[in-house]
Amino acid sequence: MNDKETQAIVSENKTRFRQLISFRSHYNPIIGYGSDCIPRTLIEVEGLLVPRFYCPNEMLRHPLMKCLVKCGSVKKYIEDSHDIEATKNNIAIIIDKVEELRHKTDFEYTAATQFLIKSKADKKNVAEEDVPFILNREQIIVLKELERARLAGEPLRFILLKARQFGGSTLVQLYMVWIQLFHRKQWNSTIAGHQKNTGEIIRGMYSKVLKGLDEVNGKKMVLLPYERSQNTRIIKERDVRITVGTFQNPDSLRGEDTCMAHCTEVAFWVLTKGKSPEDMINSVCSGIPDVPLSMIFYESTANGVGNFFHTEWKRAKNKQSIFKPILITWFDSDRNITELKKGEDIEIAWTLTDYEKTLWLKGCTLQHLKWYRTELMKKPNEWMMRQEYPSDDIEAFQTSGNRVFNIYEVQQMREHCCDAVYYGDVVGDARTGEDALKHVRFSETPRPQNTNEVLQLWQLPDGKKISERYIVSVDIGGHSEAADFSVIKVFDRISMMDIGGMPEVAGVWRGHIPHDLLAWKAAQIATLFDNALLIFESNTYETERGKIEAGDHAYILDELGGCYDNMYCRNHDERIRDGAPGKWGFPMTTQSKNIIVSHMQKMLRNNAEDKGGETYIERDAIACDEMDAFETKPDGKMGNVLGGHDDDIMCTMIGVHACYDPKIMDIPKKIVPRETSPRREFAGYSTF
Repeated sequence: MNDKETQAIVSENKTRFRQLISFRSHYNPIIGYGSDCIPRTLIEVEGLLVPRFYCPNEMLRHPLMKCLVKCGSVKKYIEDSHDIEATKNNIAIIIDKVEELRHKTDFEYTAATQFLIKSKADKKNVAEEDVPFILNREQIIVLKELERARLAGEPLRFILLKARQFGGSTLVQLYMVWIQLFHRKQWNSTIAGHQKNTGEIIRGMYSKVLKGLDEVNGKKMVLLPYERSQNTRIIKERDVRITVGTFQNPDSLRGEDTCMAHCTEVAFWVLTKGKSPEDMINSVCSGIPDVPLSMIFYESTANGVGNFFHTEWKRAKNKQSIFKPILITWFDSDRNITELKKGEDIEIAWTLTDYEKTLWLKGCTLQHLKWYRTELMKKPNEWMMRQEYPSDDIEAFQTSGNRVFNIYEVQQMREHCCDAVYYGDVVGDARTGEDALKHVRFSETPRPQNTNEVLQLWQLPDGKKISERYIVSVDIGGHSEAADFSVIKVFDRISMMDIGGMPEVAGVWRGHIPHDLLAWKAAQIATLFDNALLIFESNTYETERGKIEAGDHAYILDELGGCYDNMYCRNHDERIRDGAPGKWGFPMTTQSKNIIVSHMQKMLRNNAEDKGGETYIERDAIACDEMDAFETKPDGKMGNVLGGHDDDIMCTMIGVHACYDPKIMDIPKKIVPRETSPRREFAGYSTF
C-alpha cells in the first residue's frame, strides 16, 4: 500500500465513520430522524404530541394531515374548519386521530412508543427489564426491505441470512403484530421455530407488547387461549390468532388459516425419515394468499450447504424465486467496532492484508478492521473467524475450518451451473442383460419437481464422429433413502481437441437403486453417448464380488463386461496377456483418493485464476454444494460433513481425473472414414 492509497483510505474512512457515529448518536424514532426506511418530510404542527417531526409521506397524504400542516396548529385547524363534525372535535380527539395515523404508517415510532421488549442482561448481572423497542442498525436494514415491499403493495416474501443473532426474529414478529393491530383484522399468523421453547418465548413477547399498548375502547388487549389449543392464542379485539409450533412437531401447525408465516432458523430443519423442511413449509405456507400485507419470511444463520435454506437462498439470490434475499454481515453491526488511537488509522490502512482489502471494499471502516484483528487473535485460524463472522453469503455457508476446497474457487466453479436442458430416462429393449443395450434411446419427460431417479442432460449426443469423446463415471451408493446416492455422470471432452479446451459435464443421474440395475443403467447411458468409456468406482462392487464368488450368481461387472466393450479395466494389458480376470473400475484407496482430490484442487485453482491449465466446466450445482462441505476429518481422512453426502463429488473427481489421464484416455480425434483409391484397370490377357 503506497502513501497515496493510504491517504485515500484514511480520508474515506473519516466519512464512513462519521455516518456510523451519526446513526448511533442521532437516531430518534420519536421524531423520525436517522433512518431511511421510508420516505419522510419534516413538518411542524403546534399542539400535537410531537409538534415537529419527520412525517411519513404515506401519512402526509391523508386529508387531515394536509390540513393540519397547512394550518400549522391543531387549534387553528379547528377554528378554520367549516366541517360541522370537525368543529365539534376538541384538540384531544384530533391528537388521537393523528396518533392513530402515525401508528399505522410509522413502525419505528410505534415500536418505540407502544412495544415493550425484554432487555438483555448485561455483563454486570443487571437484571432484565422491560424497555421500549428501539431498532438497532441491523434491524433497520431488514425493516427497510419490509417497508419497501409494503409501500409498493407487494406480498412480503423474504429470506434473511444473518451472520449472528441481532434481534431479527424480534423485529419480524413485532412487524407481524403491527400489521395485525393497525392494518388488518382476522389476519392470522404462524411462527414455526426450531427449538422446543419457541412457543413460550413468542407468547411472552406478544403478552409484553399487548401490555405496553394504549387501551382500545377503554380496555387493554390480552392474549387468550384459543379453543383449548396448546399452540394457538387469540387477540379477541382484532379477531386474530397466533399459532406457534416447531419443526420437531410439524403436525401442530397443519390446517391453520394463515396470512403470515415466520419460519425461524430454517437451516437447522434437518431432513429425517418422514419429515422434511419442504413438507413443513408446505404445511405452514401453502394457504397464504398472494396479496399485499401477506407474509412468508424465512430467516436463519447458515448451517452448511445443500440443505433447504441454502437452496432457497441461492434461488432468491439468482432471482429464481419470489423471495427477496436480505444479508446481515458482522460489520452491519455498529457493536463490532473499536475506537482508534491517534495515528492508528494510517497504520491499519498501510498494513491491510489482501483479505482486509476485500472487507474495506465491502464497506468496513478501519474501526471495524481493528475490531476484526483483535477477534482474529482469539481464534486458532482465520477460517474459523470467517465462519463465526462471515462477511458475505459465501463465507456464511462455510461449514468448517477444515474444508478441502477453497471456498472462493468453488464459487467460481458455480458460475456455469444451471438447470438441465432435458429431463427423462434412458431405455433399451430390456432393463438388464444383453438386450438392455439394444435400441438405447433417451425418453424425455417434463421437468419434475424432484430430480432424483431422473436423467438430467445439458446436451444430447450430436452424432459427430469423434473418438475418445465421452466418459461416464459411476459412484455407487446405498439402497435406502437415507443412504448415499448412486451417481452416474457424463463428461464431454470434444473441446479438448483444441489447445486449452476443457471437458464439461453433459449429464447426471442420481438415485437409490439396486447395484445390478445401476450397472446396466450406467451402461445404457454410456451406450447413448457414443459408447463412452464407462468407469465404475469399484470398491463396493469388489466387496460384493467377494460375497458372491462362492455362490451361483455371476459378478455383475464381469457380466456387464461381456456385453459392453468400452468399460475401464485397470489390468487390461495383464488380462490380455495372461488371461487374468478383469479388475474392473477405479479403486478408491487412500492413495488414489489423494490423487484425485489434489487434481480437483488444481482444476478449481486454474479455473479461478483463469490462467490456463487443466480444469473443467461444471453444470450441476449439487457437485459444488458437496465441494463446499468436503472436509478433512480429525483422523486425517477426507469426506463430507457429518450427515452429508459426498457421492456426487467423488463421482465428479473420478470423471475429471480420467478426462486428463493419458493412461486412461487419449485426446479426442475426429474419425475420418478410410478413403478408397479409384480402381485402375490394367490390360491383361483377358482384355484382348
